[in-house]
Amino acid sequence: MIRQMDATSSMLLSALCFQYWGKAKAATHAAQWHLLAYHSLDVAAVCQIYLERSPGLLAWLKQELAVADSDAIISWLVFWLALHDLGKFSLTFQAQRADIMSTLQGAAPEHAQQGTRHDSLGMQCWNEHILPLAESEQWFGDADSDLDLGLVWWARAVTGHHGQPPLGSVPFMQRHFRQQDVEAAKQFASAAQRLLLSPAAAAIPGRCGARFDSISQALSWWAAGLSVLCDWIGSNADFFGYHERAELSLEAYWRKAVAQARRALDSSGALPSPSPRGLGFEQLFPSISQPSPLQNWAIQVPLEAGPQIHLLEDVTGAGKTEAAVMLAYRLMTEAGAEGFFIGLPTMATANAMYGRIGEVYARLFSDPRASLVLAHGGRKLVEDFAASVIAAGKDEGGSPFDDESATRRCQRWLADHNKRALLAPAGIGTVDQALLAALQSKHQSLRLLGLARKVLIVDEVHACDPYMQRTLEALLEFHARAGGSAILLSATLPMRMKSALLRAFARGCRATAVPPQSLHYPLASSWASAAPSALSEAAVATRPDVRRSVRVRYESDRASVLQGIAQALAAGHCVAWIRNTVADALDAHAEMAALWPAERITLFHARFALGDRLDIEQDVLARFGRDSAPAQRSGRLLIATQVAEQSLDVDFDLLVTDLAPIDRLIQRAGRLRRHVRDAAGQRLLAPGAQDQRGEPWLWVYGPAWAEEPEADWFKKAFPKVARVYEHHGQLWLTARALQGGVLSMPDDARTLIEAVFGDDVDLPSALQYGANQAEGKAYGDASQAAQNSVKLAKGYVREGLEWAADSVAPSRLGEDTIEVLLGRWKGDALIPWCDRSTAHDWAYSTVKVAKRLIAAAVPPATPARQAALAAQMALLPGGGQWVVLLIMDEQAQGFQARATGVAKPGAAARETLWIYDKAAGLRTANDAEENKA
Repeated sequence: MIRQMDATSSMLLSALCFQYWGKAKAATHAAQWHLLAYHSLDVAAVCQIYLERSPGLLAWLKQELAVADSDAIISWLVFWLALHDLGKFSLTFQAQRADIMSTLQGAAPEHAQQGTRHDSLGMQCWNEHILPLAESEQWFGDADSDLDLGLVWWARAVTGHHGQPPLGSVPFMQRHFRQQDVEAAKQFASAAQRLLLSPAAAAIPGRCGARFDSISQALSWWAAGLSVLCDWIGSNADFFGYHERAELSLEAYWRKAVAQARRALDSSGALPSPSPRGLGFEQLFPSISQPSPLQNWAIQVPLEAGPQIHLLEDVTGAGKTEAAVMLAYRLMTEAGAEGFFIGLPTMATANAMYGRIGEVYARLFSDPRASLVLAHGGRKLVEDFAASVIAAGKDEGGSPFDDESATRRCQRWLADHNKRALLAPAGIGTVDQALLAALQSKHQSLRLLGLARKVLIVDEVHACDPYMQRTLEALLEFHARAGGSAILLSATLPMRMKSALLRAFARGCRATAVPPQSLHYPLASSWASAAPSALSEAAVATRPDVRRSVRVRYESDRASVLQGIAQALAAGHCVAWIRNTVADALDAHAEMAALWPAERITLFHARFALGDRLDIEQDVLARFGRDSAPAQRSGRLLIATQVAEQSLDVDFDLLVTDLAPIDRLIQRAGRLRRHVRDAAGQRLLAPGAQDQRGEPWLWVYGPAWAEEPEADWFKKAFPKVARVYEHHGQLWLTARALQGGVLSMPDDARTLIEAVFGDDVDLPSALQYGANQAEGKAYGDASQAAQNSVKLAKGYVREGLEWAADSVAPSRLGEDTIEVLLGRWKGDALIPWCDRSTAHDWAYSTVKVAKRLIAAAVPPATPARQAALAAQMALLPGGGQWVVLLIMDEQAQGFQARATGVAKPGAAARETLWIYDKAAGLRTANDAEENKA
């Protein structure tokens, strides 16, 4: 795709636009730069090759714009991408490297306007200078004012390639752009139009007519994501070498840029990968000899073409994951989907899922280079995939005034492994990484692009609180609009929540979903945009080995709980006690260590360094997983928090749990007698084998049962948990449901869920006020999610929030947290806590902590250590401004460090002594402070 320019235009461009730099090495290096005109074509060339190799995305864009010509769509977007850096023609940007500016233009000002980045300057340049030029030269025919409004959305999308929309306006533009800068920008834009915008592409606005503005407004979200991606890849000097002089005409350089873009995208790992057709379930999962009823449904259910949503509800252990993967494979081969992303509630569940999917994903794609990337830093990611998706290139250095380079932005984004999984053909991570695509957070548009056309699989959907659910609804609307499909998994799902999720997906398809009606369980519910008037609700049978009854002992006496655990351990059983806070888990560990050998107790919670946490997770799976043997299991106790609640394939002889909402208890009960074993704990693999360990028991530790409880019924017994599960009425309803002493699954599942979460439940009068408060907060949280979410119909524009970081519009509400990087002093040398001689030791050494506990580390006392700390901070993204480096010193009591938390209003920050070891994790030396954790 290339059009010829006349010689006069080429001469003018030589005099003006080739006097501007677009990329440069850091100012401390010898001046090496890349001309702005060439860089702009690099990014446009990446766009061309990306679209040529993304048939699903291209087909969707053709459908949305009602254009049958693929070349016209590509030309349209390539032209716009060439204009992404209009703001770099400004004096404000050029003067950031006065040395280069002097070389190219003969002089540089001593002082230049600061404080406005080139993305916003580029948008204002379009409004004030390029749009009038386009009108006068009739780039898009006889465009009227309505078409001009539509063009603005494309300009905003490409200039907003810093991961957030540009500012709405920039005053006093003459302070940023001299007349020669305006002329250079206009002449380059005019040249790009003649070179890249075909007549068929230029006719698109006129062909869309009155719909052009609204269509452009909606598509601006994905156009912005495309701009970020192409700018990052097109900024990689490993593929796009620097050119300091105008050695080639724009036409000649364009041909070179296209060839370079092909090589860059071949290495990126960001392109969709086709799936081989005709694979059966037995080929994807050769270790499963007999598919479960839900898996058979996934094999056989008829599929429509286009976007669709499937909600799969079945008991723990019924094979929902394999059913979802089978269904995703069919959507990729039969319904046009391109890859998948699996979102899970926690890091531990994401790591476990990676282990399960890692065995099958390579069979799902024809291209052996298709990568499976794990978000949230699992071992496989850190070791093998640190550079698998979009190599970041060499750091060319940032620039002042918060106008950092694309390469540095790329490095910082990719340094957060959580996000990279969204760009790979197959990704696994926490659901947060997907939810941020629907929030006013930086780079949300890139997340949207990464998810576009994929199958979005969300596991444990019931774990979403009101804020997360409302955000998930916004994400489903966007995802459906981009032609994606969704598979939502849950052991239990309240009818009200299911209805809301179906409605949201249907809105994205510009349709109305049929409300769910069936009370069957297990159940597979399906809705497709191709048949919007039908909702399929298929009752599914239950596999015999997961149909069971569990005896429930509701116990309020702590001593009895401790004694019961000790007796079971002494009898050779393995036991898990799932607690609701880290502080409670630490308390239980201390109490049980007085009753049972500490070396036979494992503590598992979220406040371990990542490397240690991964080691513990592997140890837990080895001791209690499907392949564990009696020698590994006998007399072993696991004390854990919610990290062990979901998706971990572990099996205990006795399960003890603190009282939690019924959906959480059902999940926890799924870790009880999960695998068929003999009386000693040996796996029985013969078909039809029956578990020989006797009647399964679930102990629930909660407040003393009362038909008419006091208002503080729960808080008085569990003060540390009162704010974890704030609706104490639901906890009372759960406790009431347990008084029958038996849980029969799957028969009781729907009844139990609706008895606690249904619309017509009655509460004791003493709990009603607290329930009203909790429900009001839930409505408020959902309202905040609606405020923080991006709005499809409003287009890619700033609205309220600053989009500066993920924390501005968080994926979850709760305490403000920070990543703490744990280190150790070795003399005056500073080393990561997890010192494994890898490039990612600091990633292994991170732990997330509430800012009220740790917001800053107390600086070291000696100059040598201060210098070592400063040197390490300088190596971290952003100079370490987003993390706390907590460096431990070995003392007689163990490794210790001091830190301060966020001070309360009117008070000074309080210094706290912290202790860390691999057995108990990070905790305070002060018991009173620890009990607040």
